[in-house]
Amino acid sequence: MLRSGIAVLCGGFCGSITRYLLGLLIQSYLGKGWPYDILLVNITGACALALITVLAEARFLVGPTLRLFINVGFLGAYTTFSSLALGDYQLFASGQVLPALLYFFASLWGGVLAVMLGDWLGQRLVRKTRRAAVPLPAAAKPVPVGMDNPASEVDDVFSK
Repeated sequence: MLRSGIAVLCGGFCGSITRYLLGLLIQSYLGKGWPYDILLVNITGACALALITVLAEARFLVGPTLRLFINVGFLGAYTTFSSLALGDYQLFASGQVLPALLYFFASLWGGVLAVMLGDWLGQRLVRKTRRAAVPLPAAAKPVPVGMDNPASEVDDVFSK
């Protein structure tokens, strides 16, 4: 419990700092007239969330604590729906109806496409790595640390 809480706390700190610095960088190049920074953060966050989720579910490179650090902590602080809503509201409130609609649909569809990309990348990485791995004899297969599933269930996950 303590380890999980610390993972989320540290991930949240890193995610919020990354978001802040990336926002400053994007605004310095593209200005503050349209929420480019929020759009980029939300789309990259959606892609990363899908990628990490696929890797974690395949139990490949991402264990339970690292998944909490990245998905809940880092990406939870890095992306927020409230920023999307605020940016869109500000565009509407200033009379910029077309840019507001463009931003809304770009965020929605961009996020969905980014999730699809992250899922595809994760699946590809898992498949490629599984093919390259030399199979171990059944008696020598390691059981993942901290997992309640027996090794046979872990093998079932990899074969999907």
